[in-house]
Amino acid sequence: MADSDANTIVSLNNIGKHFGKVKALDNVSIDIKEGEIFALLGPSGCGKSTLLRIISGFENPTEGELLLDGKDMTRTAPNKRPVNMVFQSYAVFPHMSVADNVGYGLKMDKLLVDEITTRVDTALAQVHLDQFKHRMPDQLSGGQKQRVALARALVKQPRVLLLDEPLSALDAKLRDAMRLELVKLQETVGVTFIIVTHDQSEALAMADRVAVLEAGKLRQVDTPTALYNHPVDAFVADFIGKVHTFDVQHIERQDNHVRVTSDELGELTLPLNKLPERISTGAQVNASSVLAFRPEALKVNLANEPTASTASTETNQANEIQLPGFLGDIAFQGQHSIVEITRGDKPSVSAIVDHSSLSALQTQPIGTPIVARCALSDLMLLPAQ
Repeated sequence: MADSDANTIVSLNNIGKHFGKVKALDNVSIDIKEGEIFALLGPSGCGKSTLLRIISGFENPTEGELLLDGKDMTRTAPNKRPVNMVFQSYAVFPHMSVADNVGYGLKMDKLLVDEITTRVDTALAQVHLDQFKHRMPDQLSGGQKQRVALARALVKQPRVLLLDEPLSALDAKLRDAMRLELVKLQETVGVTFIIVTHDQSEALAMADRVAVLEAGKLRQVDTPTALYNHPVDAFVADFIGKVHTFDVQHIERQDNHVRVTSDELGELTLPLNKLPERISTGAQVNASSVLAFRPEALKVNLANEPTASTASTETNQANEIQLPGFLGDIAFQGQHSIVEITRGDKPSVSAIVDHSSLSALQTQPIGTPIVARCALSDLMLLPAQ
């Protein structure tokens, strides 16, 4: 994993890209550090693949500059850049052996045969395919083909390796295994990896840092932990995992705390550090905001248990909010279960509970009155956009 003091190897400065009237990228600036795994994450059409193609040289930005190792590469041809790319389709030549596939680029560069052989053997050993060098692609599994594509990129000894949805063609179990292999491979070779993905779990599991994009704009760059626990707005919170949001009608800053009013959750007093910078100007704050919490923050009890309340939505100013409702579906997920809490004409919420908390609920019929509780410390106050 990357060292926090590592030097910057890729600098994207105010990058914009227009396709006719469509603005695919809008003033995007990111610094990527040497030796880190960096993920570009976002929904379809957010601009992440366009950004990757600009780094590779297959697209030119409409505005802005790209620096690689401190050198301006904005208009440099792809084959003159110290980068290589692994495409989503792998693009393995079906008529060539594994070794010939891996060595093809070196052959085009007119390297000596002995050097090609040495570098191919090294690259295949790095991806654990040295025993398969004479096989043809149709004799390989999907995961092995992906590793051939990786070896073909690594054999060129790039400073930066670009991976476009590298695991999307694999089944779920193989995808999990390849995540670990890619992380171990990156640690072994020390090459900077820039990965494009729309899979949140893939980005959070692999990357040192993640850039979240939406509609061509950069929303947040941070570590996976910070993105999950401290999203800058409701979009990032919702895209990085499941989140429940409630509209806020009024926010007032008072000394060392914030008074928040929500029609559904009531009036809450939160510590000042819950107020994001984007909505913290002045004592009276009218920016469009939401209160949010993750499903794992909810504790669920039967309504007749001493710790629960049977009243309509109540607020315990000391430490928690309470959401009364009724037991809905319970979805078993292995190590935990997802419990649905229906709330009449209000949107349902879900809670992630462990098996010790589930035992009392499993014996109850659907529709049993229950109460979900969330500690105020687990609430997030976020800009709506």
